[in-house]
Amino acid sequence: MASNSLNVPSFPSTNSQQRISTADTTVRVKVSLKPGRSLMDWIRLGRSGQDLTGVGGQILEVSEEELAKHNTQEDGWLSLRGKVYNVTPYMEYHPGGIDELKRGLGKDATQLFDEIHKWVNAESMLEKCLVGKLVTTSVSQRKGNNTYSWFKQIYSSYLICLNSLFKMKNNKLKPQFDWYQTNKTITLVVYTKWGDMSSEYVIISKEDKELTVNVNIKDLTFIIHTELEDGVSCDYSIKTSKDGKVEIVLPKIQLDKQWSGLGKSLDKHCTYKKTTELAVQYHECKLESVCNITHDVKLFCLRLPESTWMCVPIGYHIHVHHIISGMEIVRSYTCVSPSLTNVDNTEGKGRLIYLMIKIYPDGAITPWLNSLNIGDTVDISNYDGHFNSQRLDNDHQLVLYAAGTGFTPMVRLIHRSLQENSKIKSVKLLFFNKKLEDIVWKDQLDQLATNSKNRFEVKYILSEADDSWTGLKGRIRKELVSDHLPKTVDSNTKLLVCACGPIPFTKEVMR
Repeated sequence: MASNSLNVPSFPSTNSQQRISTADTTVRVKVSLKPGRSLMDWIRLGRSGQDLTGVGGQILEVSEEELAKHNTQEDGWLSLRGKVYNVTPYMEYHPGGIDELKRGLGKDATQLFDEIHKWVNAESMLEKCLVGKLVTTSVSQRKGNNTYSWFKQIYSSYLICLNSLFKMKNNKLKPQFDWYQTNKTITLVVYTKWGDMSSEYVIISKEDKELTVNVNIKDLTFIIHTELEDGVSCDYSIKTSKDGKVEIVLPKIQLDKQWSGLGKSLDKHCTYKKTTELAVQYHECKLESVCNITHDVKLFCLRLPESTWMCVPIGYHIHVHHIISGMEIVRSYTCVSPSLTNVDNTEGKGRLIYLMIKIYPDGAITPWLNSLNIGDTVDISNYDGHFNSQRLDNDHQLVLYAAGTGFTPMVRLIHRSLQENSKIKSVKLLFFNKKLEDIVWKDQLDQLATNSKNRFEVKYILSEADDSWTGLKGRIRKELVSDHLPKTVDSNTKLLVCACGPIPFTKEVMR
């Protein structure tokens, strides 16, 4: 048997009900909270009138030295974007757990926060915990501390050099932009030189004549931002080529009219930045349909605004934004296909978003989603994530371990892997649930296994099965993981293993 490492890819929904295992230490995971420590409980505590600041509600000026003193679970402050918060009362309410929150205590935690969940509005979440403003001390104010002054100057020079080098490299690799017109269309051309470029990595949004196009290239985003000279319709089309060339075709409203120029360049035009540095952009989507999948799981179909085109890549997720009791709430969900067995790759492409969501009666946002009527609006962000679907072109055997709604990231993986032109020879899914009625899309999974010509196999494991169940029983354990891996793999075959579920589940798979 050839030696093969078990790759457990990082799916993006690190803030969703689907907890994803990964070797990436920057990924945030959820932990089980004590009873009475849900987000709604936190909202109620904030509205109770209790002093959560610990300083009597005063707005203080907090020095870096003072901030550093408050670095324990019993007395914890942190700074976000220049504001200092007493997070001591929030410790047990933090979805990522106390230990994760402690990483930012006693210091400016802005960078750490942005790395994990930049899209969350901490100012709204921690409003009742505000202590005051962080006051930084300049080098000149630190009299007598020559060592610190010397170190600060050297470090500042080092950062300036790094920034200059990054800008030089960034400018050298920056995509080139051009445009041309015919009697009927305006075509925007971006030369990315990225061989894996596809239409999924392009997001188009338009408001009147203001056009914004995000071209996502690995972890960077090139932006076209312009006020068009004249009107274009929303029937956009996108073409990509193997050399990384992207063509975005915009139909003119006034045919045969020649434009003298593309229009007026706006502030973000031709910028090229790390995607994580961009502000989160939301789109007001309309609920088009809701289907019951199980007794507590529903499939929501959301239509993007007519002027927006966004096709979410495999393994990526979006953020759902809503205001509850004056607090901004954000939850992340992996996008799925509308079906496993009857998927039209062109129907609604770039226009519809499908989300499979488990409804929690005491949840923060799912009760609201469950109450929506057809035509109601939901704010959906630009997609987020970094799963490289090109790996599916290189790996020849795929083994998936999913627990409950941890199945959602697997949906499009399965569909993509079983296409006729896929290099994946076989896909095996081990699907863990409590009861038979909890299994999502069981009929479709069984049909897929029957019709796949032995390329797809599914095993169901129930932890609370009744006496009539004759299949596998129990919870995730070492034997189940190892017993369902391929026994022999030749030197030309690669193996990709994916796991998604609660933290103990994914840890056991990785172990």
